Amino acid sequence: MNPVSRNRRVRRELDELLREGLLSEATYGHLRERYPTQGWDWRSLGRWFLIFGAISVMAGLAILGRTLFDFTLTKLAALLGVALFASLGGARWLKRTRPGLVWTALSLELLGGLLLIGLTFTLGTIYSTGSGNWPALLLIDLLLLLGLSYALRNALLLTLSAVVFFCWFGGFTGYASGWGAYWFGMSYPLRFLMAAAAIITIAVIHQQSERGPLAPYRGFFKVWLSSGLFFAEMALWLLSLFGNFDLETHRWHLSGVAELSLFNGLWAGLNVTLIGLGARLAMRMLTGYGATFLVIQIYTLYFAHLADDLGLPLSLLIAGSGALGLTFYLERWRRGEIRDKAVEKS
Repeated sequence: MNPVSRNRRVRRELDELLREGLLSEATYGHLRERYPTQGWDWRSLGRWFLIFGAISVMAGLAILGRTLFDFTLTKLAALLGVALFASLGGARWLKRTRPGLVWTALSLELLGGLLLIGLTFTLGTIYSTGSGNWPALLLIDLLLLLGLSYALRNALLLTLSAVVFFCWFGGFTGYASGWGAYWFGMSYPLRFLMAAAAIITIAVIHQQSERGPLAPYRGFFKVWLSSGLFFAEMALWLLSLFGNFDLETHRWHLSGVAELSLFNGLWAGLNVTLIGLGARLAMRMLTGYGATFLVIQIYTLYFAHLADDLGLPLSLLIAGSGALGLTFYLERWRRGEIRDKAVEKS
């Protein structure tokens, strides 16, 4: 690491320790003098020139390509195919010859996954039969990306697969319903909750199997688990507001109090359970999901059922005060954690 860049990082850490009250002014000044930041950071300058140069080259190639060649979907498909194999081939070459550039290789494989999606949609447009069944293309991408994720042992591709599944599942249910809409036009959001339960089950099985046959894919279960939790939280958010609605036959406001109370209770129970499991299993992801969406639920219920009766000024004052109070509490708790760790080390 460049000495100037290293010293700047150290100074930022010292500034943080001073703000937390873990360093005195005298100690802070003494340590800060030992890490000077004078001098020209040539590496930082080179990084910016690299970014500028890459953008300029890509823009120049794009303009030159449009000038010299007539644009057609067939040519675009060929270009995407070449870029796809180049990115995957480049990633394989880096893994073999430059084992230290792990994230560069993984990022190239992720780029290959994105190019694959572009290629399938381009081919789908070229060979379209007029059915408009675009979710079928996402299903193809999903199967291919899942295979690549495990073949290349790339968690980034598995994350992309989760995003593609989210788009495919919502698009398919909307497409199959006959009106081609997504999410809000989808009949019965409870389907997403059931899909989330299946994904979480896969995550648990995956986590147990990573001690045995799936040992090369250690940590992949976190992607499955995070995806399932996100789908469940989003589905329960809608269900707590509108119930298990079906726009073909009735509107949101026809959902009864008992149904909304059921889903709100289920959502709150899930988040409280996640906070408890996160603390017990030392999994910050579970605690983060539970705490974040529990706060979201409280604010959702507040603005949906109380804010109108209180009036805009008072409702905003209460909401803002609550947010500030929560922020001060979390900051105080974080400082206490840092102070305790410092005491333990000393």
